[in-house]
Amino acid sequence: MSVFNALTTAVSGINAQSTAFTNLSNNISNSQTVGYKATTTAFQDFVASSLASTASSDISDSVSAVTVQHVDNQGTASVSTDQLASSISGSGLFVVSKETGATTSAIPQFSSQDYYTRNGEVYKNNEGYLVNTSGYYLDGYMADPKTGTLGTALTQLNVNNIAFRPTQTTTLTLNATVGTLPASSTNPTSTSQTYTTAPVTTYDANGEPHSVGLNWTQNSVNPYVWTVSAYDASGGGAIAANTSTVTFNTNGSIQSVTSGTGASATTVTASGATASIPITATYGSAVQNITLNLGTIGGTSGTTLAAATGTPTAKQVNPLAAGTTAGTLTMPATILGTTTGTAQTYTTVPFDTSATDTTGADAVSAVWTQAPVTGATTNPVWNLTFVNPYTGASLSDSYQVTFDPATGAAASVSDLTPNPNSPTPVPGGLSALALTVGGTAYTANLSNASLSTASTLSTDTSSLTSDSVATGTYQGIQIESDGSVMAQFDTGTQLVGKIALANFANVDGLNAVDGQAYTVTAASGNARIGTVGANGTGTLAVGYVESSTTDLTSDLSALIVAQEAYSANTKVVTTADQLLQTTIAMKQ
Repeated sequence: MSVFNALTTAVSGINAQSTAFTNLSNNISNSQTVGYKATTTAFQDFVASSLASTASSDISDSVSAVTVQHVDNQGTASVSTDQLASSISGSGLFVVSKETGATTSAIPQFSSQDYYTRNGEVYKNNEGYLVNTSGYYLDGYMADPKTGTLGTALTQLNVNNIAFRPTQTTTLTLNATVGTLPASSTNPTSTSQTYTTAPVTTYDANGEPHSVGLNWTQNSVNPYVWTVSAYDASGGGAIAANTSTVTFNTNGSIQSVTSGTGASATTVTASGATASIPITATYGSAVQNITLNLGTIGGTSGTTLAAATGTPTAKQVNPLAAGTTAGTLTMPATILGTTTGTAQTYTTVPFDTSATDTTGADAVSAVWTQAPVTGATTNPVWNLTFVNPYTGASLSDSYQVTFDPATGAAASVSDLTPNPNSPTPVPGGLSALALTVGGTAYTANLSNASLSTASTLSTDTSSLTSDSVATGTYQGIQIESDGSVMAQFDTGTQLVGKIALANFANVDGLNAVDGQAYTVTAASGNARIGTVGANGTGTLAVGYVESSTTDLTSDLSALIVAQEAYSANTKVVTTADQLLQTTIAMKQ
């Protein structure tokens, strides 16, 4: 009967309008929800006999409601009080993770399911993760804590326990009076002066510390000409043998600088030009180029010579020297450190045992390193070895020297090489240490080495300085418009990680889940994940959140229409019921 058909159609209309009511209710309820994407309702007609070959008087129609997503609709960017909030301008979505509730060693575990959202209102939780207001964890790429290099593995962004990463050294600056001028410029006589700097700490690309020292030597013929060489002051051989020449004017300013030797040498003489020398160090497999800045040609600051009666900067490190007899080396009176200090080191200036060697193959340095304090002993213990400072090659056994804490003098010397667990006493102590340099056996007398009983040493660390920033006080986290998550320090900012964004072939085909989030479906296509701007994801507005795309005016109007349509369908049901009752009464 047609009455039954009408009743069925009206019921389907009620169900369809109920769906419309639900969608409108969701939109209105989430009008203030960050990142919420409003939906609309589409209606579609079903005709039961649409395949019939002839027209029928009993066609049973019905209607169905379909919820249509509009994930691609752009919400208004609104200012947020949350400094870490970000709003996407474009079609991208934040990649987020959901916690399972389980933990391993106090570390939260996450679902393998990937989620996507436009809710960029994130906060740092008590574990250092960036979490949005719906409880989803923001994903991205973390930077290596040592190198700052951005990783390629997608993971949850964590900004807990951020340590300052020392910046790579690019420039060393010398402000020192390396010597004095001759008494007479018309009849100069050489005084064979030398000057050595205190080692300066430099940092490589991984933030690892190293030491670099400078050794200045006056020319034996022309006292206005000095040679300068850089060396690895840790004795590791990271800096190969090198020599540059600096010529001074009669007023003590720099006249010229010649870097290198032979055909590859370069000379700078132009007045006012930067007087600099290149230093090349190799740390691991990485080559690091450092510029030594001496001031300017003709300048009166930076590196200079004092007047004949002036006072030069005191040299800071001693070299070994040839002994009075062949095959012996000596060390002048040297204070290595203090009896109360810890983790102290001292490396002597490179000394070339061969007057004709220009490659550094016959050079030697004594490397002193304070051993960690162990057990109940209070006596300072230092380890000693001889190395080629330009290659790091060992030239001797390893020795252990124990000092008297009361006087600072060496109390005992043992050889560690035969058996480190049972050191062998060295007859003669520091006065009879064996080493081999360039195939020649030597005996070194280092008995003039001692420790100071003072609490500190008056070491000049101001002459040679590095442009590295070694420390910083952590102040917080900020997010930049390219998605970079930066740690803020009082000395600058450093990369911690980078936010990931995803895009889809059909973003409206995603499956909506709780918390303004979505999952992938066959209709949406696979996620194309990358950084901000990649794959057409758009840009970020930091300090903003994306408002809900609900249009209250439109939805309230649609609510009235839906209400009237729902009421009309109920009226059809009531009328159909009355008709059926009339039909039944007719048979009676």
